[in-house]
Amino acid sequence: MSKIPALGMPEQDYGSHSWYLGAEAGWRFSLPDETYIQPQTELIYGTVSENQFAWQFNGGEIYMQRKQMQPLIGRTGIEFGKTFRGKDWEMTALTGINYQYDLFKPTVTAFKDLAGDTYINNGKDSRVVFNVGVNTKIKENTRISLNVERSEFGSYNIDKLINANIRYTFCNP
Repeated sequence: MSKIPALGMPEQDYGSHSWYLGAEAGWRFSLPDETYIQPQTELIYGTVSENQFAWQFNGGEIYMQRKQMQPLIGRTGIEFGKTFRGKDWEMTALTGINYQYDLFKPTVTAFKDLAGDTYINNGKDSRVVFNVGVNTKIKENTRISLNVERSEFGSYNIDKLINANIRYTFCNP
C-alpha cells in the first residue's frame, strides 16, 4: 500500500493490483556447501490497475486519477542462494539486489480541484530492488516460490511487494 500526502490534508492510502510476464536469463555459478551466485537479466511486461481518489477539502472537491498502465521494465542484477535437501524435498533460500528501469513512460496522472485540471507526466524511473525469498522443487524443472521485495533510490519506490511464482526451467542448472 502506498500513501499520497496532499497539502494540508490527511494521507490517502491506496493499493493496486498487477499482472506481469517476464523472460529471464542468467547463469548460476555453483559455490561450496550448496550455495550459488547468479547474475541475471530480465525483461518484464505487465499491467497495473487504475487508481482513483475523490475527497472534500475546504468546501471543494478534489479528484485524482491514474489510468491503467502497461509497463515494460528491464532488470539486471545478482542473486545469492543456498539449497537445503532432505530425502524427498529440496528448498532454496535466496537474496538478491537488482537495478530496475522503465523502458516505457507511465501514464499521465490527472488532478482536478477548484483551480482546474492539472495533468502530471511522471516520466521514466529507475530503482534498486532488494529481495529475499524461498523456492521449493515440486517436480523436475518446476518450482514454486515466494519472494518479498522492496525498492529504494527511485522517484517511485515500493515499500513491499510479495511475489508468488511457478517457474519452469528449460535446462537444469
